[in-house]
Amino acid sequence: MRSAPEQPTSSRLLPYYIALVSLGSLALGAMSWAYGRHPEVGPLLLLSAMGVLSYTLREPTVTSRIGFSFLSIILLASGALLGPFGAWFVGLVSQSIEREPRMKWFQRAFNIAMMSIIGVAGAMAYIVCGGAASLESISGFSDLVVQVGLPLIVADVVQCITNAVLVAGAVSLDQRVPFWVFVRRILVSSGVAYIGYGVIGFLFVILWFPAGLGAFSALLVMAPLLAARWAFVQFGEELRSHERVVETLVTALGTKEPPAVDRSRRAARLAESVAEELGLGPHQIGTVRYAATLHEIGHLGVPTRLLRRAPEALSVSERRIIDRHCVMGARMIEGIDFLEDARSGIRHQHERYDGGGRPDGVAGQEIPIAARILAVTSRVEELTAAAVDEGRQPYLAEVGRALQSDEGCFDPTIVSAVLVALDKHGWPSGVSTGAGT
Repeated sequence: MRSAPEQPTSSRLLPYYIALVSLGSLALGAMSWAYGRHPEVGPLLLLSAMGVLSYTLREPTVTSRIGFSFLSIILLASGALLGPFGAWFVGLVSQSIEREPRMKWFQRAFNIAMMSIIGVAGAMAYIVCGGAASLESISGFSDLVVQVGLPLIVADVVQCITNAVLVAGAVSLDQRVPFWVFVRRILVSSGVAYIGYGVIGFLFVILWFPAGLGAFSALLVMAPLLAARWAFVQFGEELRSHERVVETLVTALGTKEPPAVDRSRRAARLAESVAEELGLGPHQIGTVRYAATLHEIGHLGVPTRLLRRAPEALSVSERRIIDRHCVMGARMIEGIDFLEDARSGIRHQHERYDGGGRPDGVAGQEIPIAARILAVTSRVEELTAAAVDEGRQPYLAEVGRALQSDEGCFDPTIVSAVLVALDKHGWPSGVSTGAGT
């Protein structure tokens, strides 16, 4: 009998980390005021109001890992227009209006401190790189590029890295997720967005001073940002509808074979980690996750009496029926557009890397990447389940030897990625994998 998954407990260092980040924010704010320029009240209030508005209109769940907020644009522009203290103040104020009842006070404190640090870090990077403090005197395109554009690019990168490091520090202590794994995850998911933030921040600064539009530039910038937010919200709704369709299919499978629900979710989490380890793009990662979640959906077409039998009790013909579940599963989701790429992963999950698998005998790189990942993660699930049922710990070295014992079965690159993912994250069921033999 399997034990319930263990929930990771927060490190006792988490409160100290939050306190350190908060004190660091206060220290940076005081230093910025004491040694930096003091911003004019009018622009400071305007940019603070824009920061509050951008945070209020944020869309935190466009996807499970991607949100949308243009606060980073406001912070970036504040660094150039107001200086370090102004950027610090805008970050501080924008987070102070948080009224989420489920958020604990120390979470609010961390968010406020984090955003203020991000603001002042970007502003300091802008100054260090020679960013112009008096933008009214800038004339000519070359001056704009050298004294504003390039320093803002560096400031944008600094803000992105600062955000990733601070968030990863909190998450690694709270959820015991490896620090650098989460840093990379944030950079992969939000790095491209920060490029766009930098471009818009640059335009904002140009419109404000060199173009002479002043506060009116805020309106010119906010209008397209609000349009972009609307588009992201629609995109997020579409993705959530996709998730509901997948969840409905998994629920249907669970009514026939309840254990398959947990297997599907474990497989999806591990497959997603492996896809990230391989450096796949967001679309491919989504395809892998969908394919892993629905890799047993074909069991809906298999008689229940066969699913309940032990594998060794099945006849050859009965085994053949079960083995066809991958083909039946691919047919069941045919016509669902967003699952089209996942269909091939489901159909070919039992192919062998040497071409001796089923149903089509394809080999090597011709096997879809999702199917190659599924083949390995399904085997890991079998090995881990067997070890847990025997009341012992599934050692990582043991899993590795089992995966590598049949050279022609799995893609060696996928095997290596799976072992790295297991070493970093552990098995998603909560069963710890050891490093011994």
